Amino acid sequence: MRSRVLFAIIGLVFFATVSRATDLTIGSADSWNCYPFTCNDSQTITGQSAEYQQVYNSSAFSGITTFNTLTFYDSYTASQIPNAGPIIPGTYAISFFYTAATPGSLDPTLAPNEGTSIGTFSSLQVAQPLTFTDSISFAGNTLSYDPTIGNLLMDVIVTDQANVPNDGNNGYLDMDSTGVNIGSAYDVTDDVTGVGSAANSFGLVTGFTAVPEPSSLLLLGTGLLGLGPLLRRRIRLV
Repeated sequence: MRSRVLFAIIGLVFFATVSRATDLTIGSADSWNCYPFTCNDSQTITGQSAEYQQVYNSSAFSGITTFNTLTFYDSYTASQIPNAGPIIPGTYAISFFYTAATPGSLDPTLAPNEGTSIGTFSSLQVAQPLTFTDSISFAGNTLSYDPTIGNLLMDVIVTDQANVPNDGNNGYLDMDSTGVNIGSAYDVTDDVTGVGSAANSFGLVTGFTAVPEPSSLLLLGTGLLGLGPLLRRRIRLV
């Protein structure tokens, strides 16, 4: 009886560990950036205002990484300048791909950077400015990335974004400028301000998290409840 209880507990602990997974933050903030979430240099609020891509070096991942939550930060920015955040209104369609590009070598025309699709993460609808402290997280579809296949590419297509130019009065998010594990490229659709397309060896510090699905939590709870009779019987036999 003791062994049955022990194996049941071990199985549930293993299940809970797999379901929870491990948080991973890539990048170490040393500066700040406003693309694509906290500024809009296209001077248009209708249609696509920008497309932004960011590459994550595969070496930053210890193995297959499953995630359904992305986190962006502004704790470093807030300590340096007064205008950290917020996320401005707009629609942010986020997808992930494998890519052969590396930080600092993304093609500014963007499309050639996209290798095999990993999947659509989410289409975030932001109706009003999202203010936050230190970090903000967005939930989406559960995706799985295998670093042995290639580097990870995040693609963000921004539409109907509020007209908030990058003039120093807008918000910013934490950025890593070392070019070791992160690089970015972007294209502003309506190049009125001369921003245009560019590739850079810096990018937004990003957290990847796998939050357990409600069904997983329910299954875990059901399993724990199922241990009740075994534990009670064990107690009576002692």
